[in-house]
Amino acid sequence: MIAVPEMTASLADLILDEAIPIIARAKASWAARCHERGISMTHFQVLALLDRSGPLSMSRLADQLGVSLPNATGIISRMEERGVVARTHEEQDRRLVMVHLTDAGHDFSRELGDLRRAQLTALIDAMTHEQQDHLLRTIRDVRAAMEQITEERPRA
Repeated sequence: MIAVPEMTASLADLILDEAIPIIARAKASWAARCHERGISMTHFQVLALLDRSGPLSMSRLADQLGVSLPNATGIISRMEERGVVARTHEEQDRRLVMVHLTDAGHDFSRELGDLRRAQLTALIDAMTHEQQDHLLRTIRDVRAAMEQITEERPRA
């Protein structure tokens, strides 16, 4: 039987109340791994952006991060000091500065991805086969809904 307070909450709220602590715990683990390597969460965001999209111009990177160009320059300078990104000038237009992951940046991004996968695998392995099967169907439904929402959203 459902407790009375839960009856007034929407199903979406109940789902989020269950999911958010799981996501927060995983994020804390990733943040700790980044901290061990001197990488802030902003740096992690840059790593993820560059890993997903490839090299970006400084101005595009600043836009994606929601920061000013001078702030982005400072962020990238600190990441260069740690050896995870490098800046290059475009040959056609030397004013255009591109940022890309170094081999160390790719390795660190892969390490974080492997950590994420290992954590999720351990979580899934702790479930029964029936629970895993149900989770797979649910995740497929969530993915389909996400694709539908993405398709329906007008492009800016």
